[in-house]
Amino acid sequence: MARRAVAVAGRAVAGVAGLLLAATACSGSGEQAPAPDPAALRACQEVFGSESVGALRAALGDGFRPHGPAGADVKGRLVAEARQWRAGTDDLRRQVQHPCEIEGGGSGRVITATVGWSMYDIDHVSSGKGRFRWRTVADGVYVASRPDIWGTPLVMPCTVPGTAPGQGRELPLEVAVLHKATGEAAEVPEERLLAGLARGTRELLGCREQLGVPDDLLP
Repeated sequence: MARRAVAVAGRAVAGVAGLLLAATACSGSGEQAPAPDPAALRACQEVFGSESVGALRAALGDGFRPHGPAGADVKGRLVAEARQWRAGTDDLRRQVQHPCEIEGGGSGRVITATVGWSMYDIDHVSSGKGRFRWRTVADGVYVASRPDIWGTPLVMPCTVPGTAPGQGRELPLEVAVLHKATGEAAEVPEERLLAGLARGTRELLGCREQLGVPDDLLP
């Protein structure tokens, strides 16, 4: 009688354990990844364009996580720095802004956009020794022949209202994209993101120069 009671109790415990495991499994598989932060998603769309961000989101799946400050904040810092610039007292110290960073699952930040005012003026990148490193890809648009820590830099004049004479050429805009994505996300090329970043930043700042950023930027 005692052995029968023990056996029945053992089956009951096993049944409860099985139910708990099944419940846990169902709960885990039914969980949905949290939605991307709407403000950060909007910031990245303004930087790279909605189509490119949509393609990255589809490729990265549930691991897609955008990060970025509001465009107004990025614009405010860049404009303030440009208005403080003076050719005779330029110390070449520059602020670096990251208007969009995209995380891809367990891979960390796989896409990073960088914008700021360049240490190189337009005369340098368009002539003399600068021509050994910089390529002219369109009128007023120059791309470095090799990447640095933030990707392949693109430099172009960008005069903003309220700045000292010569700011557009002597303190030009520089943008870059660091692209470390793999798999399907790698099919959204750095060149496409760089072009979107250049165009979006010019629009954000309201650059006075009328110039076109081509699609073909990288070798």
